[in-house]
Amino acid sequence: MRWRVLACSLALTLACAAPPVFAAAPANQAEWTQAVHRRMISSFKFPPEAQRLSGPISLSLKIIVRRDGSIADVSVDRSSGDAAVDRAATRMVQRAGPLPAFSADMTGEKTALSLPLRFQQEEDEPAGDRADDRGPPADIAPRRYADAASGLTVTVPSPLRVGPAPARGRFDALIEISSPDGFPPRAQDAKYLCRVGFVAAPPLAWGAKAPAAPTWQAQLKAAERRQRQRRASIELYDHYTLAGSAGIDYVAAPGAGPGHADTLEYYAELPLPQGRVRMACATQRGAMPAAMTMFRQVRDGIRIAPR
Repeated sequence: MRWRVLACSLALTLACAAPPVFAAAPANQAEWTQAVHRRMISSFKFPPEAQRLSGPISLSLKIIVRRDGSIADVSVDRSSGDAAVDRAATRMVQRAGPLPAFSADMTGEKTALSLPLRFQQEEDEPAGDRADDRGPPADIAPRRYADAASGLTVTVPSPLRVGPAPARGRFDALIEISSPDGFPPRAQDAKYLCRVGFVAAPPLAWGAKAPAAPTWQAQLKAAERRQRQRRASIELYDHYTLAGSAGIDYVAAPGAGPGHADTLEYYAELPLPQGRVRMACATQRGAMPAAMTMFRQVRDGIRIAPR
């Protein structure tokens, strides 16, 4: 039997007060949040105390961080239902400290972090009953889907499933992702959890050079304009590299629509020589901190065949 951390991420709440500037602090609050996220993810392992339990395990911790990055307190905000697991998760957070010092735009002497955690059990297949010894169940979509016409391929982590969207719309390829166990949950009235779309670049004229790829900063400015047009705002962003190209991902809060106050959207955008890839997901606000790790695993499983 194998266990793994299915997801873990952070939601941030700031206190107030005027502080000094620390030399080694990240440039801004967004960079600080991302640095803390990476520290937590790299420090976490599945707690042995949970191996005797069955099914998914969820809990949430509240962490108080001082301006210098030291951890002042860790408490259980929502219990897993098992005191030993709660204590083990608390110790993991304490061992992850000290965290990065606050950035100059973080005005509080202390900051409260909410850390939702979710652990998922994976059963080992018996030797004579491995998945590769039999065909996939007819009623379960696979974890990898390739669009032969465009060359777009998406591989998703368990337990997510992937397949073609019912219609492509303005995309040359559109792939849909679902969660059969209900996590991450879809946003209110949403017809899908995530979609990955691809728009092919127009063919170049003979002897013409391909245009230079936009920087991630330029991509972020364009994303901010698009979100403002739909009355949405970007709450968190990052940039990444995939297949040698720079892309961005970000979390946006919609400003209108059914249940918008309880909805957060995740986007990943990647310009490639072959065209442009765009991934969009929508889930409930409370689920986004834990869901974002899964969404980024999907993002990293996107591939486009060379032209």
